Amino acid sequence: MYDSHILTEHDCRNMWEHGKKYGYGVDITINYYRGLPLSCVEEIALEVDGEPIDPADMILRISGKEFPYTDILQDDFPTDFYWPFGEYLRVIVLKDGGIPQGRHHVKLTLKTRRSYTPTMVAVCEKDLTFA
Repeated sequence: MYDSHILTEHDCRNMWEHGKKYGYGVDITINYYRGLPLSCVEEIALEVDGEPIDPADMILRISGKEFPYTDILQDDFPTDFYWPFGEYLRVIVLKDGGIPQGRHHVKLTLKTRRSYTPTMVAVCEKDLTFA
């Protein structure tokens, strides 16, 4: 139902620190009609131009906080970090030199858990323009 909306064109760009590109980011939205704790995210899988992204190379940024993606998958990850409906979750891919500017094919798989229902799986593929 939400599959075509979870991967957004919003703010696709290289990430810079101290004058150097250290990666790139894409913004995604939740695949549910309301927000969820980050601990309810079961999987975020990205492929860019047909290449799968290593989960260890992903950082999640929301509400001014950053978390290594693999941390949110741990059983002891706190339940008080929330992903509100309508708010972007920035997925930062750590890659020296970032990504070349222009169009890239991105595939996102997002799996989330909700109370009393099976895991919701959303898959979206789009060509996005990176600045």
